[in-house]
Amino acid sequence: MIPSLACASEPGIKVVLKNHDGTEIISEKEFSFSEINTTMTSTGAPGGILLSFQGPTFDPENLWDPEESKNIDNLKTRIIGVPIKELLENSEIPENSINVTFVADDGFKKTLPAVNIYNPPDVQGEPILAYWYEDAGLLPEESGYRLYFDAPDGVYGNSDMQNSLPDDYYHYFLNSADKTAYPSAKGLSVAKIIQIEIQMSD
Repeated sequence: MIPSLACASEPGIKVVLKNHDGTEIISEKEFSFSEINTTMTSTGAPGGILLSFQGPTFDPENLWDPEESKNIDNLKTRIIGVPIKELLENSEIPENSINVTFVADDGFKKTLPAVNIYNPPDVQGEPILAYWYEDAGLLPEESGYRLYFDAPDGVYGNSDMQNSLPDDYYHYFLNSADKTAYPSAKGLSVAKIIQIEIQMSD
């Protein structure tokens, strides 16, 4: 818990469990910010943990850049947040679920395999729902709740994305200048998240 934030009146997060084909809501639970801050793990507290994402390399000869030498300071800041796994566990979401989708307030969505939440690969690190940022404070308008990964070196790079996710879950940036689709791990970092949706297995 961060005492200075314990009484903050800020928006919460809704966790929604859906059936396999997404046509039926099985359960839903909403967590207030106060509940998240006072009853759950505050990863990075008190001073924040320094994390960032790699964006497109804009180098057709080095799309994945395993050395993380290009464009690695995207969204770089110290953050405090709650482990997403903890939110799901507190919502009694079954571990054998298939997908976890992060929904922004404008409808933008990104999906990860549920296994990457419950048993994250080492190169990915723990998925965190950030709510405090050293450079912007508590739930700033431009970020709100945002998805971060606690990667071992603090950078979730394009090769980390390649090595931790199935192909269908990669994010690409299509550069109109050279018509190249560049891998961009940054694109997985959904901002202004208001809802987390889980797809059940059959």
